[in-house]
Amino acid sequence: MMQLSVRLVPVGETTLVVALTGELDSTTRPVLAAFLDPLPQSLVKYVVIAAADLWFCDLNGLEQLAATHRAMQARGGHLAVAEAKPPLRRLISLMAEQAQPAIPVYATMPEALADTDVDVYEVSKPPVPVPRHMPRLRNVRTAPLSDSVRERLRQRRQQRPGPVVLPLSLVMDQSRHLREQTLRQRYTMTRQLMEAAESCLLLVSARERCAASLAALRNNRTTIQSAVRGPATGPATGSATGPATGPATRGAPIVAPAAPATAPESSADRHTTAVLGQGKRDADTRT
Repeated sequence: MMQLSVRLVPVGETTLVVALTGELDSTTRPVLAAFLDPLPQSLVKYVVIAAADLWFCDLNGLEQLAATHRAMQARGGHLAVAEAKPPLRRLISLMAEQAQPAIPVYATMPEALADTDVDVYEVSKPPVPVPRHMPRLRNVRTAPLSDSVRERLRQRRQQRPGPVVLPLSLVMDQSRHLREQTLRQRYTMTRQLMEAAESCLLLVSARERCAASLAALRNNRTTIQSAVRGPATGPATGSATGPATGPATRGAPIVAPAAPATAPESSADRHTTAVLGQGKRDADTRT
């Protein structure tokens, strides 16, 4: 998308030149409106649009110029377009045929400024290049070379080593060696990747076993805690094997519920069995 560049150049007390560069359409109209809308409230009466570098303009942009032209006419001034391209002049003429105030169009900038408060319009000339002082080279006289010096220079040129050309067989051997080295490195990398995958599988299996052991330990801890706490305090009404035949004595041991019999498969299970036995002995001691 082409942008619109706006440059304001005051050339008189009430005359302002607006130089436009780029494209004027519905997208860039707000950019131009930000500069032209405040002008009716200022001291400016004449606005000259320098359209030499305005490459494109549609109805949206032309409506903005027409609105500013009407506002300037209400103050006794006008808006003019100078150095417009043929498509823009054609569009302005078509709009003038409608019920719109015609926008003055001028071929050159001096003609456009002649209808304003500017008396003389001077075009600035390009700066004249200033000649620079260039250093001068002194004429250095060189003596002709002797035959002995020329012979030494020729011998030095002949002694310079030329480009080294390797035989084709050596080049083929080097290529074969590089290929074999590449294949070995590829095989080594493949083997390392396979070992890494096996290690990853072992780690996953170990993690699953650790999770199972942790769950078993938690279950055993719950069983131990229930065995250590024992039944509720109070006179016993019966024994573990049948109905009670009399009041229970204080020295009667309290039988804790036995844990399900499982074959010890690991050191964790053996440790759990030892803890259960210790819990039973502690319960008997408390009673």
